[in-house]
Amino acid sequence: MTEMTGVEVEIQGAIAAVRFDRGGKANALDYALIDRLEATAIELSRNPDVSVVVITGTPGIFAAGVDLKDERLWNPEGGDVARHLSMNAGARMSNAWRRLPQIVIAALEGPAIGGGAILALCADFRVISEEGYLRFPEVRLGMTLGWGGLPLLTERVGAGRAKRILCCDETIDADEALALGLADRKVPAGTAFDAAQSWAASIAESPAMSLRMTKSAIDAHARRNWAEGAEGDQFLLARLLAEGGRTG
Repeated sequence: MTEMTGVEVEIQGAIAAVRFDRGGKANALDYALIDRLEATAIELSRNPDVSVVVITGTPGIFAAGVDLKDERLWNPEGGDVARHLSMNAGARMSNAWRRLPQIVIAALEGPAIGGGAILALCADFRVISEEGYLRFPEVRLGMTLGWGGLPLLTERVGAGRAKRILCCDETIDADEALALGLADRKVPAGTAFDAAQSWAASIAESPAMSLRMTKSAIDAHARRNWAEGAEGDQFLLARLLAEGGRTG
Protein backbone atom coordinates (compact mmCIF):
# COMPACT_ATOMS: atom_id res chain seq x y z
CA MET A 1 0.00 0.00 0.00
CA THR A 2 1.28 3.45 -0.99
CA GLU A 3 0.21 6.54 0.91
CA MET A 4 0.49 10.24 0.17
CA THR A 5 -1.13 12.87 2.31
CA GLY A 6 -4.80 12.70 1.37
CA VAL A 7 -4.37 9.85 -1.14
CA GLU A 8 -4.10 6.14 -0.38
CA VAL A 9 -3.32 3.48 -2.97
CA GLU A 10 -3.77 -0.22 -2.28
CA ILE A 11 -2.80 -2.76 -4.93
CA GLN A 12 -4.10 -6.29 -4.80
CA GLY A 13 -3.20 -8.40 -7.79
CA ALA A 14 -4.17 -6.55 -10.97
CA ILE A 15 -6.44 -4.04 -9.21
CA ALA A 16 -5.40 -0.72 -7.67
CA ALA A 17 -7.81 1.00 -5.28
CA VAL A 18 -7.28 4.74 -4.87
CA ARG A 19 -9.00 6.61 -2.06
CA PHE A 20 -8.66 10.36 -1.65
CA ASP A 21 -9.74 12.08 1.54
CA ARG A 22 -8.80 15.63 2.36
CA GLY A 23 -10.05 15.21 5.90
CA GLY A 24 -13.02 17.55 5.89
CA LYS A 25 -14.08 20.59 3.85
CA ALA A 26 -16.46 18.36 1.86
CA ASN A 27 -13.45 16.68 0.26
CA ALA A 28 -13.02 19.73 -1.98
CA LEU A 29 -10.02 19.61 -4.30
CA ASP A 30 -7.31 22.02 -3.17
CA TYR A 31 -3.95 22.49 -4.88
CA ALA A 32 -2.16 19.91 -2.72
CA LEU A 33 -4.77 17.19 -3.30
CA ILE A 34 -4.89 17.93 -7.03
CA ASP A 35 -1.11 17.62 -7.21
CA ARG A 36 -1.13 14.31 -5.35
CA LEU A 37 -3.89 12.87 -7.49
CA GLU A 38 -1.91 13.75 -10.60
CA ALA A 39 1.22 12.13 -9.17
CA THR A 40 -0.80 9.03 -8.26
CA ALA A 41 -2.12 8.66 -11.80
CA ILE A 42 1.35 9.06 -13.28
CA GLU A 43 2.75 6.44 -10.91
CA LEU A 44 -0.04 3.98 -11.73
CA SER A 45 0.39 4.52 -15.47
CA ARG A 46 3.91 3.12 -15.14
CA ASN A 47 2.81 -0.01 -13.28
CA PRO A 48 2.69 -2.94 -15.73
CA ASP A 49 0.98 -5.23 -13.23
CA VAL A 50 -2.18 -3.15 -12.75
CA SER A 51 -5.06 -3.69 -15.20
CA VAL A 52 -7.91 -1.85 -13.46
CA VAL A 53 -7.97 1.19 -11.18
CA VAL A 54 -10.85 2.04 -8.85
CA ILE A 55 -10.96 5.63 -7.59
CA THR A 56 -13.23 6.87 -4.82
CA GLY A 57 -13.52 9.72 -2.34
CA THR A 58 -14.84 9.38 1.20
CA PRO A 59 -17.68 7.06 2.28
CA GLY A 60 -20.10 10.00 2.14
CA ILE A 61 -18.86 12.23 -0.65
CA PHE A 62 -16.79 11.91 -3.80
CA ALA A 63 -15.64 15.52 -4.07
CA ALA A 64 -17.50 18.79 -3.63
CA GLY A 65 -15.72 20.65 -6.36
CA VAL A 66 -12.65 22.85 -6.21
CA ASP A 67 -11.60 24.67 -3.06
CA LEU A 68 -12.16 28.20 -4.32
CA LYS A 69 -10.53 29.60 -1.18
CA ASP A 70 -7.16 28.00 -1.94
CA GLU A 71 -5.20 30.87 -3.48
CA ARG A 72 -2.56 28.47 -4.78
CA LEU A 73 -5.05 27.57 -7.50
CA TRP A 74 -5.43 31.21 -8.54
CA ASN A 75 -1.98 32.61 -7.67
CA PRO A 76 -3.46 36.13 -7.39
CA GLU A 77 -0.10 37.83 -6.91
CA GLY A 78 1.52 36.21 -9.94
CA GLY A 79 1.71 37.40 -13.52
CA ASP A 80 -0.56 35.99 -16.19
CA VAL A 81 1.81 33.17 -17.17
CA ALA A 82 2.34 32.10 -13.55
CA ARG A 83 -1.39 32.23 -12.95
CA HIS A 84 -2.04 30.23 -16.09
CA LEU A 85 0.29 27.51 -14.80
CA SER A 86 -1.41 27.46 -11.40
CA MET A 87 -4.90 27.34 -12.87
CA ASN A 88 -3.95 24.44 -15.13
CA ALA A 89 -3.07 22.17 -12.21
CA GLY A 90 -6.55 20.65 -12.41
CA ALA A 91 -6.25 20.13 -16.15
CA ARG A 92 -2.95 18.33 -15.68
CA MET A 93 -4.53 16.11 -13.02
CA SER A 94 -7.60 15.23 -15.07
CA ASN A 95 -5.49 14.64 -18.16
CA ALA A 96 -3.31 12.20 -16.22
CA TRP A 97 -6.40 10.26 -15.14
CA ARG A 98 -8.02 10.42 -18.56
CA ARG A 99 -4.89 9.04 -20.21
CA LEU A 100 -4.27 6.15 -17.83
CA PRO A 101 -3.68 3.02 -19.92
CA GLN A 102 -5.60 0.91 -17.41
CA ILE A 103 -9.38 0.70 -17.18
CA VAL A 104 -10.58 3.20 -14.55
CA ILE A 105 -13.80 2.89 -12.53
CA ALA A 106 -15.01 5.78 -10.35
CA ALA A 107 -17.09 4.83 -7.31
CA LEU A 108 -19.39 7.73 -6.39
CA GLU A 109 -20.96 8.04 -2.96
CA GLY A 110 -22.78 11.31 -2.35
CA PRO A 111 -22.10 14.40 -4.47
CA ALA A 112 -19.54 14.83 -7.22
CA ILE A 113 -19.50 18.54 -7.98
CA GLY A 114 -17.52 20.69 -10.39
CA GLY A 115 -13.93 19.48 -10.50
CA GLY A 116 -14.96 16.34 -8.64
CA ALA A 117 -17.54 15.57 -11.32
CA ILE A 118 -14.94 16.17 -14.03
CA LEU A 119 -12.57 13.74 -12.31
CA ALA A 120 -15.38 11.17 -12.28
CA LEU A 121 -15.94 11.70 -16.02
CA CYS A 122 -12.25 11.00 -16.65
CA ALA A 123 -12.91 7.41 -15.60
CA ASP A 124 -13.99 4.85 -18.16
CA PHE A 125 -16.94 3.73 -16.01
CA ARG A 126 -18.83 5.13 -13.05
CA VAL A 127 -20.68 3.27 -10.30
CA ILE A 128 -23.00 5.64 -8.45
CA SER A 129 -24.88 5.03 -5.23
CA GLU A 130 -28.57 5.86 -5.05
CA GLU A 131 -27.69 8.90 -2.94
CA GLY A 132 -25.05 10.13 -5.36
CA TYR A 133 -25.41 13.01 -7.80
CA LEU A 134 -23.39 15.16 -10.19
CA ARG A 135 -23.45 18.93 -10.62
CA PHE A 136 -21.43 21.39 -12.71
CA PRO A 137 -21.89 24.91 -11.21
CA GLU A 138 -19.01 26.59 -13.06
CA VAL A 139 -21.13 28.84 -15.29
CA ARG A 140 -23.18 30.03 -12.32
CA LEU A 141 -19.89 30.88 -10.58
CA GLY A 142 -18.67 32.91 -13.54
CA MET A 143 -16.27 30.32 -14.94
CA THR A 144 -16.12 27.99 -17.91
CA LEU A 145 -16.00 24.21 -17.51
CA GLY A 146 -12.32 23.37 -17.75
CA TRP A 147 -10.06 20.43 -16.99
CA GLY A 148 -11.20 18.65 -20.16
CA GLY A 149 -14.70 18.40 -18.73
CA LEU A 150 -16.51 20.18 -21.56
CA PRO A 151 -15.85 17.60 -24.29
CA LEU A 152 -16.19 14.71 -21.83
CA LEU A 153 -19.64 15.91 -20.77
CA THR A 154 -20.72 16.75 -24.32
CA GLU A 155 -19.70 13.41 -25.81
CA ARG A 156 -21.81 11.61 -23.23
CA VAL A 157 -25.00 13.67 -23.16
CA GLY A 158 -24.94 15.60 -26.45
CA ALA A 159 -24.52 19.30 -27.12
CA GLY A 160 -28.02 20.43 -26.24
CA ARG A 161 -28.20 18.61 -22.93
CA ALA A 162 -24.68 19.72 -22.02
CA LYS A 163 -25.76 23.34 -22.47
CA ARG A 164 -28.76 22.76 -20.20
CA ILE A 165 -26.70 21.04 -17.52
CA LEU A 166 -24.12 23.83 -17.49
CA CYS A 167 -26.21 26.95 -18.10
CA CYS A 168 -29.07 25.90 -15.81
CA ASP A 169 -26.81 24.47 -13.07
CA GLU A 170 -28.78 21.22 -13.07
CA THR A 171 -28.35 18.59 -10.38
CA ILE A 172 -28.20 15.12 -11.93
CA ASP A 173 -29.37 12.41 -9.55
CA ALA A 174 -28.38 8.76 -9.79
CA ASP A 175 -31.32 7.69 -11.96
CA GLU A 176 -30.83 10.52 -14.42
CA ALA A 177 -27.08 9.97 -14.48
CA LEU A 178 -27.73 6.34 -15.40
CA ALA A 179 -30.20 7.31 -18.13
CA LEU A 180 -27.84 9.92 -19.60
CA GLY A 181 -24.80 7.65 -19.61
CA LEU A 182 -23.02 9.70 -16.95
CA ALA A 183 -23.12 6.58 -14.76
CA ASP A 184 -22.98 2.93 -15.76
CA ARG A 185 -24.37 1.21 -12.68
CA LYS A 186 -26.55 2.36 -9.76
CA VAL A 187 -26.20 0.58 -6.44
CA PRO A 188 -27.59 0.97 -2.89
CA ALA A 189 -26.11 3.69 -0.72
CA GLY A 190 -22.80 2.76 0.87
CA THR A 191 -21.96 0.02 -1.64
CA ALA A 192 -20.46 1.92 -4.59
CA PHE A 193 -16.85 1.09 -3.77
CA ASP A 194 -17.49 -2.60 -3.17
CA ALA A 195 -19.53 -2.82 -6.38
CA ALA A 196 -16.75 -1.10 -8.31
CA GLN A 197 -14.19 -3.49 -6.84
CA SER A 198 -16.29 -6.48 -7.85
CA TRP A 199 -16.66 -5.10 -11.38
CA ALA A 200 -12.93 -4.43 -11.52
CA ALA A 201 -12.21 -8.04 -10.59
CA SER A 202 -14.38 -9.24 -13.45
CA ILE A 203 -12.70 -6.92 -15.96
CA ALA A 204 -9.24 -7.91 -14.72
CA GLU A 205 -9.90 -11.49 -15.78
CA SER A 206 -9.25 -10.38 -19.38
CA PRO A 207 -5.67 -10.29 -20.66
CA ALA A 208 -4.00 -7.05 -19.57
CA MET A 209 -2.61 -6.18 -22.99
CA SER A 210 -5.93 -6.60 -24.77
CA LEU A 211 -7.59 -4.32 -22.20
CA ARG A 212 -4.97 -1.63 -22.74
CA MET A 213 -5.02 -1.88 -26.52
CA THR A 214 -8.81 -1.73 -26.68
CA LYS A 215 -9.00 1.31 -24.41
CA SER A 216 -6.24 3.07 -26.33
CA ALA A 217 -7.89 2.45 -29.70
CA ILE A 218 -11.33 3.63 -28.57
CA ASP A 219 -9.97 6.72 -26.82
CA ALA A 220 -7.88 7.71 -29.82
CA HIS A 221 -11.06 7.83 -31.89
CA ALA A 222 -13.62 9.12 -29.40
CA ARG A 223 -11.75 11.52 -27.16
CA ARG A 224 -10.40 14.13 -29.49
CA ASN A 225 -10.49 17.04 -27.09
CA TRP A 226 -11.35 19.88 -29.44
CA ALA A 227 -11.42 22.34 -26.55
CA GLU A 228 -8.17 21.30 -24.89
CA GLY A 229 -5.96 23.86 -26.58
CA ALA A 230 -8.08 26.83 -25.54
CA GLU A 231 -9.93 25.91 -22.36
CA GLY A 232 -7.04 26.76 -20.04
CA ASP A 233 -6.90 30.23 -21.57
CA GLN A 234 -10.67 30.58 -21.31
CA PHE A 235 -10.57 29.63 -17.64
CA LEU A 236 -7.90 32.27 -16.96
CA LEU A 237 -9.80 34.95 -18.86
CA ALA A 238 -13.03 34.12 -17.03
CA ARG A 239 -11.23 34.46 -13.71
CA LEU A 240 -9.64 37.76 -14.73
CA LEU A 241 -13.02 39.13 -15.79
CA ALA A 242 -14.50 38.07 -12.47
CA GLU A 243 -11.72 40.01 -10.74
CA GLY A 244 -12.41 43.12 -12.74
CA GLY A 245 -10.25 42.63 -15.80
CA ARG A 246 -6.90 42.60 -14.03
CA THR A 247 -3.93 41.75 -16.28
CA GLY A 248 -0.22 41.87 -15.71
